[in-house]
Amino acid sequence: MPHVIRGGPADLAAAWRDLPRGPWRWGTTVARVEGCYLGSGAACLLVAGVVVEYGRPLHPIVLVTHGAGPTTAVHLWGAVAVERTAGVKRFLAQVAQELTAFGAGEVVTTNIPDLLV
Repeated sequence: MPHVIRGGPADLAAAWRDLPRGPWRWGTTVARVEGCYLGSGAACLLVAGVVVEYGRPLHPIVLVTHGAGPTTAVHLWGAVAVERTAGVKRFLAQVAQELTAFGAGEVVTTNIPDLLV
């Protein structure tokens, strides 16, 4: 599963309010955030998006949580089945990148390093 772990805790409540919505374009792929949903106690953030590749919309949901260390983990929410296309992975990487404005630090580990800008 694609994931990005960043050092330091991001302020998820601030990200819920102010996360950029896009749209982002990568070649023929277009993506944007459709909504953000903050978990109780600001312990997690769901970022619902739409990614259009080859004229076909996909609806990934990115889960952002705090981990040990402290870290900020960004990965696809397992409760929603979505095809893990290059555009979906790039959307996840974009969300992870946008979290730096809310306190997330440098990338600690990832399995999509070529998609992080």
